[in-house]
Amino acid sequence: MKIAPKLFILLATFAALLYMGGVNAIEIKIGVVNMAKLLQQAPQAQEATKVMHEKFDNRGKALQAEQDKIKNLQDQINRNGAIMSASQLQNLQTQLDTLQQDFNRKQVDFQDDVNAERNEELGKLQQAILKAVQEFAKGQKYNLIIGEGVFYADGTVDVTGKVLDQLQKDFQSRHRKPG
Repeated sequence: MKIAPKLFILLATFAALLYMGGVNAIEIKIGVVNMAKLLQQAPQAQEATKVMHEKFDNRGKALQAEQDKIKNLQDQINRNGAIMSASQLQNLQTQLDTLQQDFNRKQVDFQDDVNAERNEELGKLQQAILKAVQEFAKGQKYNLIIGEGVFYADGTVDVTGKVLDQLQKDFQSRHRKPG
């Protein structure tokens, strides 16, 4: 979720005023989350990668085998085409064209399926991160957690590691087996 630049400037200005003593009665707690780091290191992300591999590795290997078959047939035509009869050459070329068309169709279908699954898994991951950030912020009494559009944040406001801990707790509680 992106914060509009004007809203970010307004929030930053408000926070600066609070810290400069403009409003002494209110203490505000702000944190920054590195979304890219969470998307990379969260156990939910690693699980999504595993699911993707399990779901698509066999199809990917089958496509690679078909591509190898096409390459071998093309090599055969290139190597022996000059000594083949016209009908033999035509038959092999027709076979090659059919294999290539079938491969192209399967490759497009495969990529479409991979993209759809990746988008679905990314959506689940983003929901898990949002939930973890909200739980962390409420539990630690943060007023504002900023994720995107930050140009500078010192280490004192970076709560990415703590949100990652929350993601790991959520992941473990979801995958805990009854004992």
